[in-house]
Amino acid sequence: MEYDGDEMEAKRVSHKRSNFEDDELTEDDSENNEFDDTEEEECLREDESEDLDCEQDMEEHEYKISGDAPRTVKIRLFLADGQLGEFKWMKNFVVECSYDGVPVATALARYIHRESIRSEFWEEMELPEEETCNVAFHVFDRYGTVKTKYKDHPVQRGTGVWGSELDHGPLFLIEKIHVTALDLRRKGLGREIVSLLLRKAKQYCLDDKPDGKNVDIFYGSNEIFERAWTLHVLASPGYLTADIKSQLVGKSAEERLMTQTQYQLAAIEFWRSCGFRRIGASHFFAFSFDLQHLSRALAADSDFDPRRSHAEDLENEELRLIYEEDHSTKVEELKMERLRDALPLHHAALTLTDEELQDFFVTHADDRIGWDQVTYSESTLLHLTACALKPLSTQWLLENIHYSDSWKVARDIDGYTPLEALQEKLEETRTREEYGLFRILNVSDHFKGNPQTAVRCLSLLLGQDGLGLNEACLQYGCTCGECVGGFLSARMMSALLFQAETTYDLMQNDIDDGGLWVKFNDWKLEHLDPDVRHNLKTNKSIRKGFVNMFQIAAECLGAKQVPTAQNLERWCNDRREWPPDTKNFLRRAGTQMGCRAALRRMFDAAKDEDEKAGNGEFQRILGKEWSDLPICRNDHEFEFVARACGYGGSDFISRPCCCIQ
Repeated sequence: MEYDGDEMEAKRVSHKRSNFEDDELTEDDSENNEFDDTEEEECLREDESEDLDCEQDMEEHEYKISGDAPRTVKIRLFLADGQLGEFKWMKNFVVECSYDGVPVATALARYIHRESIRSEFWEEMELPEEETCNVAFHVFDRYGTVKTKYKDHPVQRGTGVWGSELDHGPLFLIEKIHVTALDLRRKGLGREIVSLLLRKAKQYCLDDKPDGKNVDIFYGSNEIFERAWTLHVLASPGYLTADIKSQLVGKSAEERLMTQTQYQLAAIEFWRSCGFRRIGASHFFAFSFDLQHLSRALAADSDFDPRRSHAEDLENEELRLIYEEDHSTKVEELKMERLRDALPLHHAALTLTDEELQDFFVTHADDRIGWDQVTYSESTLLHLTACALKPLSTQWLLENIHYSDSWKVARDIDGYTPLEALQEKLEETRTREEYGLFRILNVSDHFKGNPQTAVRCLSLLLGQDGLGLNEACLQYGCTCGECVGGFLSARMMSALLFQAETTYDLMQNDIDDGGLWVKFNDWKLEHLDPDVRHNLKTNKSIRKGFVNMFQIAAECLGAKQVPTAQNLERWCNDRREWPPDTKNFLRRAGTQMGCRAALRRMFDAAKDEDEKAGNGEFQRILGKEWSDLPICRNDHEFEFVARACGYGGSDFISRPCCCIQ
C-alpha cells in the first residue's frame, strides 16, 4: 500500500494520538518489529512512495527454485536517484523480482556517501525517510561515528566485535526486502537478493573510490585513505504488521506475543545466516567484507541479543488488545494504575513531585516490603528517582535505605546503573528532540547545560570522589574532568589556539595596503558589521587592532581562561600597548561585537578543519600532540562552546549563556 505526502502526514498525526492505533507501517524502534521470514527473506514495511528516477547500471539475473515444478525467478537490479535527485550523497539500489511476468519480490537499499555529509550527518540523514533517520540517531552520533556506548559500555557494547572501524567510510543500508509471493518464501530468494546487493554495493564502492594519486594531500596517509573507503553494510530486522495480522485475530495476548516473537527470531536468524552481526546492543546489524574481521569469526548463536522483559511485553500486548476493543481507553493511565497496585513506591517515584515523594518515602520508611523490588525493566527506586531528576528523594534513599549501596551498581534490563541511566537520559535530552512521528531534531548546538536537579542527582550518584568532575563539569557535560569552565576541553582549546596563532600570523601579510588586505581576508571579516569592514580599508590602526584580537585570544587560551569578551578586554587592558590599536578597534566595533568577530572566525575555522565536523586538517597537522590530549564529550561541540563563551550564532545575545569569568 502506498501513501502520498498528505496521507503520510495524516497517518503520523493519527498515530501520535496513541501508540496502539492500528497501523500497517511498522516502526523499527523495537525488536517486536522484525521481518516476517525464517531463513531467507524479510520485510521492513510496505513501500512508501519512492518516486525513483532514471534506472541506471541495470543488471538482470535468474534464480532457479528447485522442487516438483522448478521455477525461474527473473531479477532486475538497478541504481536510481531519488525524486529530483535531491540527495546527492545517496544512491538507491533497487531489486525487482518476477515470475511469469508477475512481481514476486522487491528490495531497496541506500548507498550513503557518509564523508560528504559528516558535518551535518544527523540533519541530512533525518530528511529522506524514517529508516535513514532511525539508523542515524540510534547507532551514530551527530558526526556519523558509532556511539561510544556501543564500543565501550560493559553491556551496551554487546559482543564487542564492532568498534571504530564503523566510524569511517560509505554506508550501505539495506532498507527493505519483501518476498510478496507466499509460495516463494523460505526458498532462498531473500538470501539471493542480499547476495546480489552486497556484490553490487562492493563494486559500486570500488568504482567510486578515487585513484589515490593525491592521498597525502587530501587524506594525509594511505591508511586514512583506505579507512575512508571501506564499505560497511547495515540492516535493521523488522516485520510487516499486515503479514501477520490475520494470525493475531481472536488470539489471547500471550498467543499474539508468541507469534510476534517467532517472526522476530526468524528475522534475526535470517540476517545472521547472511553474515550480519549485531552492533553492540542496538537494533541494527552490520556486515563486513573483510574476511579477517572479528564478526566473521563470531558464530551466529554466539551473537548478542539484548535482554527483554516478557512480563512487560505481555502487559503491552494486553493493553494493545484493550485499546483495539475500545479506542477511548486511556492506555497510559491504565498502565500507571497497574503499577500503583503492584509497586506503590515505584508509582510514587514517577508521579509525585520531589518534595511530595520525599515525604511519601518517610511515611513508608518502616514498610518491610516494596523497597527492594524492581520494575519490569529491572529499574530500582534509585534508577527512577535519579532519572526523574528528584535529588531530595534520591538523597533520602541513599541515606536511609540499606539497599542503596547495592542499588548504585545494580543494572537495569538495558545494562545501565542508576548513574549510567541518568547520563544516557541527559545525553538524549542534550542532543535530540522528537516531533511529529518519525521526526527528530538535532538540538546539540542549543545545549545550555544540564538543570541543577540533574547536577545534584549526578553528584549524589558519583559520591565523594566524583571521578574528578566538579559541578561545572556535571552541568556542561564534561567527561574528562579538565574542561575550563566545565565546557572548554583541552582538545577544543588546542584547536582554537591553533587557529588564533595561525590567523594572527597570516593576517600580517599586506596589512599596509588596506584595499588589498580586506580583499584577501574578506571571508575572515564576515562577522564584522559592514561599516566596520569599510573602515578597515582606510584605517590601518583598526586593521592592526582586529588582527591583535587573535593574539590576545591566544594568550587568554594559553593561560587556560575562557575567552569571553570580558576576559579578552581584560587581557587587552593589561597589554598597555602603544599605539592603542586594539582599543581603537574595540571602540569602533564595540567590545562585545569586536570580540565576537574574532572568536567566531576562530570557531568557524576550527570546525572547518576538525576531523569530525570538517576536513581533519588540524588533526593531521598536530598528529601525536593532538592524540595525546585527554578525550572529552565536548571536544567537537563547536557551536555549544561558542555559545558558552558568549559567541552564539544568529540568535547571539550580548551576554554569555554561562556566567564564567
